[in-house]
Amino acid sequence: MTFANFTSLQVFAQIAGCLSFKEAAEALHLTQSALSHRIRKLEQELGFQLFVRQTRRIALTAEGERLYRQVSRHFAAVCHEIDDIRHQALRGSLEVGSTPTFAQHWLVPRLRRFYQRHPELSLHLRSKGSRVDFALHPADLWIDYGDGHYPGLDSQRLLDEVLMPVCSPAYARHMGLLTDPTRLADCLLLHDVESIRQSDPRSEWRGWLAAAGLPADLARQHYSFTHYDAAIIGARSGLGVAMGRYQLARELVARGELVFPFDTAYDQGLGYHLVTRKEFGELPRVRAFLAWLGEEAAATP
Repeated sequence: MTFANFTSLQVFAQIAGCLSFKEAAEALHLTQSALSHRIRKLEQELGFQLFVRQTRRIALTAEGERLYRQVSRHFAAVCHEIDDIRHQALRGSLEVGSTPTFAQHWLVPRLRRFYQRHPELSLHLRSKGSRVDFALHPADLWIDYGDGHYPGLDSQRLLDEVLMPVCSPAYARHMGLLTDPTRLADCLLLHDVESIRQSDPRSEWRGWLAAAGLPADLARQHYSFTHYDAAIIGARSGLGVAMGRYQLARELVARGELVFPFDTAYDQGLGYHLVTRKEFGELPRVRAFLAWLGEEAAATP
């Protein structure tokens, strides 16, 4: 590939990333006509069309989308390698993706210790609830809540997770939950559907009730939320009983803002996983972050 071809692919990747000739031109400090000329020439050389040009917007063709996935992945790897060569290992930027709930409740409160160890590294945290996709959401590594199945990627489990109901101490006392689990029948159950891929928003509560030996239809009143934080805020305010994730709720329990009214834990076999592309796993900054995460997880009782 000639340098001119490489540059044209870089232009293509910029346009494909924002689907706007105007935004790409501003980012690359070129005119829109110059970008259009490069893309037309690239399409001629490739022998297929990259974009569908519409009245006020553009879209990738099937061939263009396929090429963009490969180009963005390899450009990111090249840029990371250049950055490492230029800045010698642990300088530069670390791009981390994480589920929003894990980022807010577990990762961010601990980042001060990572900064103290590696103050020369800049960190950019992307909180995203979607599935791990390095082509659509480039990052050095992702922290994902799931079953550990990531075809074509390297992964390791950071923490196991179980589900346990949580509520405010006052609500637990008022409803008599600490002495009688069947009092859940009179409670409002709060559901977080952020991580539930099934169509049943009550699936986590049904699983826990079965593990506790209670009937699935015990409670009659339910609220559901698209984000875990909303359910937890509701529980803290005395709205009802939320299905909490132990690793994320334990510090709120330790501070007395929430309580686990029951001892039963529901294990779905899910956990928090560190996911990297194979070519990124050996980058010094990634190794440093993975090592630190492992120490933090090991220190979690």
